[in-house]
Order: sequence, then C-alpha cells, then structure tokens
Amino acid sequence: MVKELIYILLILCCLSSCEEAFNPAIDTVGGHLVVTSLISTDSSQNYVHLTKTSGFYDVAGPEDVKGATVKLIDGSGNITPGVESSTGYFRFQTAPISDQVYKLQIVFNNDTYESESVTMPPTPSVTKFYTERLEVTDYQTDGYGVPYATTLIGRELYLDIPVTATLSHYRFGMRSVVQWYYQPPMLAPPPPPDLPPIYGWQSLYYKDNYNIAGPKQFSQNDLIEKHPLIMLPYSTALILKPDSLFSGWIFILDQYGTSQGSYDYHEKLNSQFAANGTLFDPVQTQVVGNITCKTDPSKKVYGYFDLNSYRQYRYFLYFTDPNPNGLITLREVTRYTDIPDNGQTIKYPPSWWE
Repeated sequence: MVKELIYILLILCCLSSCEEAFNPAIDTVGGHLVVTSLISTDSSQNYVHLTKTSGFYDVAGPEDVKGATVKLIDGSGNITPGVESSTGYFRFQTAPISDQVYKLQIVFNNDTYESESVTMPPTPSVTKFYTERLEVTDYQTDGYGVPYATTLIGRELYLDIPVTATLSHYRFGMRSVVQWYYQPPMLAPPPPPDLPPIYGWQSLYYKDNYNIAGPKQFSQNDLIEKHPLIMLPYSTALILKPDSLFSGWIFILDQYGTSQGSYDYHEKLNSQFAANGTLFDPVQTQVVGNITCKTDPSKKVYGYFDLNSYRQYRYFLYFTDPNPNGLITLREVTRYTDIPDNGQTIKYPPSWWE
C-alpha cells in the first residue's frame, strides 16, 4: 500500500511540472518604410504617402514619416521635387509625360530608397462600354443564423478595351452617383404656395479590391473583351430616401493605363485581400514591390512605384423594369463638372444634373 501511494505521488508531481506556461517569442519589430503612391498624367491626382509599419503590439496604427524628401527623376536626370503638403504626404507640381522614363527617390534617416525605372504609358481608351442584365444569388442568414438565398437583379457594366504593344494593362476606379427626386405633398386647404421639389444625390464607391484588366496569358488578341466593372441594382429602395423617386445613375469611370509589373503586383494584393486563412494564402512578405534601399539592401520597404496614364469617362444610365426586355437608357456624358459626394437642392436641380 505504501508503494502504491509513493507511485501516485510521483505521477502527480510529474503532471504538475508540465503546467508551466509557454510564452512564445513574437517579433515586435516595426518601422519599415511603406510607400503608397499614385503618379499619373493628371497632376491633380499625383501624390506619395510615406508611413512606417507598426510592431505586433502597437495599437496606434501606421505612423506618418517625418523628415523625408521625395524626388521624381526622369531618364535624363531632371528632378521634380515633391512638395510636402502635410506630414508624410508629398505632391508634384508637374505631371510626368507619356513615353518618358521615371524613377522615385526617397531619402529618410540617412538612407536612400529608389524604385526601378518605369515608363509612363500612353493615354488609355475604351473601345466599347455596355451593360447586360444579370441575376446573382446571394446567401444571407436570418435571426436564428439559418442561411437563405436571395436573388439580386441588376445591370452589369462591361468594357471592351484595346491591347497594343505600348499599353495592355489597366486599372479602374469607379464612382456611381444615384440621382433622386422628391415632391413634397400638397397641404390641406386653404392651400399655401406649392412646396418646391427636392433634387438629391448620393455617391457609392467600389472598394472591395483593385479592378484590373490585362490580356490572358499567351493571348494574341488585340482586345480585352467584356471586362466586368460593377453591377448596379434595379431596386434602389435600400439606397433612396422614403417616398423619393429614382432619377438615374451617373457612372464615373477613372481609367489608368499601367504596366504588367503593376498588374501583377495588384493581382497579388487582391489575392491577399481575399485570403481566408488557408495554408496557401499569400502573406505580406510575398507581395514584393519595386522599391529598394540603396544604402542598406537588407532593409525592407513595402510599396510599388507605378506610373499611370489617365482618362475619365462618364455615363448616364436609367432603368427600372427588371424584365429581360425592359427598356434602358445609356449614353455618354460629355460634361465633367465637379459633383459633390452627396447633397440636395431645392426647386431646381444642380447644373450637372442628367
């Protein structure tokens, strides 16, 4: 009996010795340079934003870089200095020229960072803009967590875009402005003067991932056909104010001509955004840019220096009948008046109203 008690005590001691907490070592190093930029043939859009990566335990988020200088250098060595508009934000007073070569240079903490040399593509164009009716099945959950299917009916917007020896890859920015109209009800007699109508609008932006287009691998076609942009819904009940009437969409398309390197980089970013925790999901270090530290190649820098030729298109669309043969209005808008994100006017519509 005594021996059995001794064995039991020894086993308990061994088990208790295995309960020591394990604290894994986590790399807390931050401070790597992050370069976010948009350099296009439209000088109003050009900027470079410099931040630093955060450590694992940091809760403040990325920190804007202080004390850096930024330069845009062309193939002949001519320098366009970046003007710092706020901490870490730099803008250029002149825009790059198509078919010319440029590189980005950043000096920060006595280190010099440079991008690879990139050629500004020619001005992009659209061969055809069109729309088709589309039904999409969407799955949602009810109040008990039970999934159910719903059908969304809308108009998918498509592009046909040219492929040439000097421009074959594109990126798109999109803004959809929904117009609405509201007529206040007449008051009971004796009637005062009629209340004026209200014209309103609201902007929707596409930000799920980068919308990019390029020819299929090994393709010899001179056209990218039926490239999808976005679906606009037939039903605007969840967007408009109660009792207001739908008055059409103004679709604003920002088209950027890019390079294959830029296309590949943004395609990897899209894969990262869509990652769902599987073994083969890309991680940040796999998305390699084209900027390096010249003074210390061991230092990491994140970001991609990209040149983007630019053109904007605008279209007006009106459709309310979801039947396959329902009529739609589609035409290009030739006025490029500035449109605020949202707002309303009384009695008369704004000057840009379609």
